[in-house]
Amino acid sequence: MTQQQETECVLRLFGAQSTAVGKTVENFPPQWRAAAQWKSRGAETLVALQAQSPSGLKKAAQALRQAFSADLYGAGETTLPAAVVEALERHDKLLICADAAAGALLEARLENLPGAEKVFDFGAVSYANPKTGPLIEKRARLPKDCTDPLRQALARAQAARRVVGADLSAACAKRESDCVLVLSCRKGCFLRTVPAEENPALWLLDIIRRTAANKPQAEGTGFLPARRAAKKDVLPSPQPKRHPLRRVCMTLLVLALLAALAAVGAWKYTNGNFYALPEQLRALLTEHVPRPGATLV
Repeated sequence: MTQQQETECVLRLFGAQSTAVGKTVENFPPQWRAAAQWKSRGAETLVALQAQSPSGLKKAAQALRQAFSADLYGAGETTLPAAVVEALERHDKLLICADAAAGALLEARLENLPGAEKVFDFGAVSYANPKTGPLIEKRARLPKDCTDPLRQALARAQAARRVVGADLSAACAKRESDCVLVLSCRKGCFLRTVPAEENPALWLLDIIRRTAANKPQAEGTGFLPARRAAKKDVLPSPQPKRHPLRRVCMTLLVLALLAALAAVGAWKYTNGNFYALPEQLRALLTEHVPRPGATLV
């Protein structure tokens, strides 16, 4: 290995903010004698590191790895699809697609990668299977009048994962100017809205990689717990607003009720003679207060 190879490397990030990368590089200690150049293409950022010594390069690379542990998917010539296959294989996860839209995003990017057939079914046992496909649609249990693509994708993703017995199930809800990516796992569903021009396939791959490796998702990716995702309404319905006057009226009503109960108790205690109430209360308190020299039992 030459000295040039030991003092240069390229790290690949997805979902990291370019400004955050620059701030981390600026904080490199001078004694490392390390510098970096970075370039972002959409959500992907390539960081080229250079140092005057192998130890300085190692420290600079480690600083970036720690700062962007969830965003860092590889080094050198590693591609995001290859990182996804590696993460699925390392953590023993099976990935399937619940619909053809998700299959179109993933299959072309994974088909030529070694080991991909071990962790991804390419539709063979899921949506493209003549028996499993209709069963997924049946298990989704969507009303006939349901036209919301997000609800359809969410229901299919969960149904497909259960029918096939897979660990992860991907679906895609296409809309006019964007699409919603869905990834179902045992704990719930991850969702992300991506404009059509921002390469939804790469975002779906990144969501899969992070989920398989149990890493935090990129900012902007949402999550629905399993119980909530199973409901027909994906988004919570707006709660009715309570008028402030209603709260005041309820408070006054409670106070009036307490006052009425107190009046009834006083009436019974004094046998209808309210004027005797102060004297009776004074006698009651005097009776229960210990006198000097008394012994409490």
